[in-house]
Amino acid sequence: MNHKFLRYIIILAFFYYLPVILILLGIVPFSFRFQMLLIVTALLAVYSAIHGHNLRSLGFRTDTLKISLLWNGALSALFVGILMFLYYKGLIREPSVPSWRFFYFFFIFISSPSQEFLYRSIHFAEMKEAGIKSPIAMIGISAITYCFLHAIYHDLITLIATLFMGIIWGTIYYRKPNFWGVALSHAVVGAIAIAVGLI
Repeated sequence: MNHKFLRYIIILAFFYYLPVILILLGIVPFSFRFQMLLIVTALLAVYSAIHGHNLRSLGFRTDTLKISLLWNGALSALFVGILMFLYYKGLIREPSVPSWRFFYFFFIFISSPSQEFLYRSIHFAEMKEAGIKSPIAMIGISAITYCFLHAIYHDLITLIATLFMGIIWGTIYYRKPNFWGVALSHAVVGAIAIAVGLI
């Protein structure tokens, strides 16, 4: 087995799947989920710097910024419109927003960028290094892994929504790799989805 592929599998298992499994098993408390996200993000950011990923390979680039913002902005507007329609028609359950005061600030400026760094930025860079070349495989693995993160909520609607958005964001990121575009879309769509009760 290629050592780069083996390294990717270890990273995937240890940093992406193990934390979720620990929460699902109750070994790590559910209330610690956001701290766990930040710890994993910090560890993979350090790994990324030591490993030598450059900013371009992680999607921190300007050449794809405009088209990424255009695609992500258009799709975000569409999804927000659909969410608002479903909400006003009473087709979404009651929102269950965390009660702490700065939740939306945390979600928009910390949680969403952290998730995009993990599930699109460094994940796609690692898959490329591991020799995974198929767009379907890259987008599929990324989307399923992102969806699995949300298994801790024990909610089928959340899993379906995050799998769907993982495919959409993964497709846009694969075609027009740019961290800022998907992070902004994630922040907007995610905040509205939480506010109206979808997630």
